[in-house]
Amino acid sequence: MSDRPRARRPHKKSRAGCRNCKQRRVKCDELKPICGNCTRFSISCDFSPHLAGSDQSEDVSSNAPIRRKRGRPRKDWSAITRDPALHGEDEVGEGSGTTGSSPDLLLTKASTTSPQLTVDELELLHHYLTDPNLSQGDKLMWQVKVPRLAFTHHYALHLILAVSAFHLMRLEPDRVEHFRRLADTHHFIGIRQVTELFPRLSIENCSPLYVAATLACACGFAKGPTPGNLLVVAEGCEVPWLDLLRGVRLIIENIGLEHVFTGVLAPFPPPQPKEPIKTDEYQVEFVPWEEHLQKLSTLVSAAPASTHEVYNKTYESLSQAFHETYGTSIAPKSEIIGQPQIIIAWIYRLDEVFVGFIREKQPPALIILAYFAILLSTLEYFWFLEGWANHICLGITDSLGSSYKHWLQWPKEQIENSLKSRKKIDRSLEY
Repeated sequence: MSDRPRARRPHKKSRAGCRNCKQRRVKCDELKPICGNCTRFSISCDFSPHLAGSDQSEDVSSNAPIRRKRGRPRKDWSAITRDPALHGEDEVGEGSGTTGSSPDLLLTKASTTSPQLTVDELELLHHYLTDPNLSQGDKLMWQVKVPRLAFTHHYALHLILAVSAFHLMRLEPDRVEHFRRLADTHHFIGIRQVTELFPRLSIENCSPLYVAATLACACGFAKGPTPGNLLVVAEGCEVPWLDLLRGVRLIIENIGLEHVFTGVLAPFPPPQPKEPIKTDEYQVEFVPWEEHLQKLSTLVSAAPASTHEVYNKTYESLSQAFHETYGTSIAPKSEIIGQPQIIIAWIYRLDEVFVGFIREKQPPALIILAYFAILLSTLEYFWFLEGWANHICLGITDSLGSSYKHWLQWPKEQIENSLKSRKKIDRSLEY
């Protein structure tokens, strides 16, 4: 062997990483608007367009943070990138009655202490307030009351802007990357702040958290189906919004909607949307489901004994959702329109063990999910749910062995029929 020293392989260094990665001395993937490391640890990234030109660097230097070793951020990492307008200090403290004049908006800060919307954000807000597709069937609730609530609880405002940006991505393909950047930025910060607040859930803050969790779930759907995404799991992991959807359940069951619909959101129960302006929604035809779900019960019964309790509970919940949506063959519903409070509720009631079965791609769990996709297809009058039912069925087809694929024939047929046979109906909205 030669004694000549081995030449070191040259490597390209970049000094373009974000400030957080530089301080932690870890490699930054330089993804924008938020790098991978900042996304992983839910900390603010200075790649965000809203941070450009901000006074964050002044805050960092003035606080003279202690030198850190490389590795995972500590729990107090936000102290290193301290900016009250970005980290939601007032919002996080609201559960204990803390108030403050400098809200958590990441929205651009002016020379005064009051945060201001950028022109891009004003465009998003205008679109949210004026496009009837963003009313979710109730303009008074979602385009009047909810924005008023969001002006006080800015994590909800971030999610309003994210929903608007995701919708504009569909309407303006020439600006899709522009709106994607805005959507991802506002979605990320809204989710982070809501997640921080949920452990402090109380009667006092349940209204904005309920609204924000609902908007966050809409954003999760609005991102659109991606390969490997089976609604509640994606590439072997739970989807991020599932915990927030469970938070909605926690509010409904432990606190009660009567406490949600108070203040700006009052009265309870919420009034029905009024006329005269009408919008197109969709009615679907009756699906004779009883016989097919009875056959599904035989598959559930054949599952390992240790899984019976979870499978039976999930199956019974699915049967109830079919009954409430379609009625029965003897007494079918006269007007069949999918109801989120029935169908989405099936998702947030899922046992975590059953979600694990889906993650493990157990055939009975995947087939139950395919049957649920029929119900989900009745909700595709919501723009952010379009295409999800068919995507789920196709994804499950790819995951199942050939001996189980005959179970998917009926769900596929019903989803296809639902898409073909939809009849537009008028549903009233107040304008």
